[in-house]
Amino acid sequence: MTNNGIHQNEEARRRLGCVVVTTRADTGAVLMVLTTYREKPILPGGAAHPNELIGAAAARELLEELGLVLPLTHFIAVDQVDANRHSGAVEGINVVLDGGELSAEAADAVTVPDTDAAREEIADVLWILPADLDRELDPAQAARVRQALAAREAGHRLPLLFRGEDVKIPPPAPTPG
Repeated sequence: MTNNGIHQNEEARRRLGCVVVTTRADTGAVLMVLTTYREKPILPGGAAHPNELIGAAAARELLEELGLVLPLTHFIAVDQVDANRHSGAVEGINVVLDGGELSAEAADAVTVPDTDAAREEIADVLWILPADLDRELDPAQAARVRQALAAREAGHRLPLLFRGEDVKIPPPAPTPG
């Protein structure tokens, strides 16, 4: 044990969420997903696996949930969340990545893939206008999205690094459904 009370040989139990903010170029609406396990929409993404890079985790989740491949090189917010005693989820950190803007045509093409895995988890794809976030989302989710949009608007994008180097994530390979 070091002098700060942390046992270096014990790993902290914290979930690393990798979620993505993507907007429509024509309306500014934010891409959200309605899951089969929550009442209100959330940002697409999910938890990183052990030793998985943040960008790779987000890219994997986008492909699994939406069949979507986006360049994910920067993050725009970090949101710490407490443990959820109802679901059993441990405390965690959500890294919000910048998924950029999609053209109206590309945005209209985003759907839930026709795979068992996607249909088990994702009930619908939604585009929610920033003015409607408080009405449509849980308060913490709405605040997370608003903060991420404000950071992006202000040009506050930070690179995803691994050992001090920019991370170049190749597009994930499609998985059989």
